[in-house]
Amino acid sequence: MKKIILILAMMFSIGLKCQDNIHNYIIGQWEFKINVKEVIKNSNELSGLEKIAARAFSGVIEKTLDETKILFDFKENKTAEIIVTRKEETNSRVVFNWKIDEDDNLRLDEIYDQNEVRLGNTAYWAFDENKLIPYDKEANINEGILLIKVN
Repeated sequence: MKKIILILAMMFSIGLKCQDNIHNYIIGQWEFKINVKEVIKNSNELSGLEKIAARAFSGVIEKTLDETKILFDFKENKTAEIIVTRKEETNSRVVFNWKIDEDDNLRLDEIYDQNEVRLGNTAYWAFDENKLIPYDKEANINEGILLIKVN
């Protein structure tokens, strides 16, 4: 009986340690990358006509994004600040609370007093080496979007 309790205690301790490591790993800056054409192609929110119109302007959007750097800065206090830099002008704002769920996925909760930043139908982000891959509620990858660890 003592062995079973000891084994269960060790497993619980290891589980907590792994979650702490993931928590510590998320802290810092992650660059937001988006492939506009891929997002448009895989969007369920746009009709066929809207997709055609969006594709027509995708080049302009891509050029603007090429000149813009978007960082998610995850803080110890479990908030995430978005930092947008374009032509030496930087704007930042705390817009998300974050947590690591029981499946070791990152969950972002929008802070209610803001409504400018939306991540579509992203339900959670899964770790893949130095990247975070977004998934929807049905566990499908949100193609064309990812976060890459900067530091």
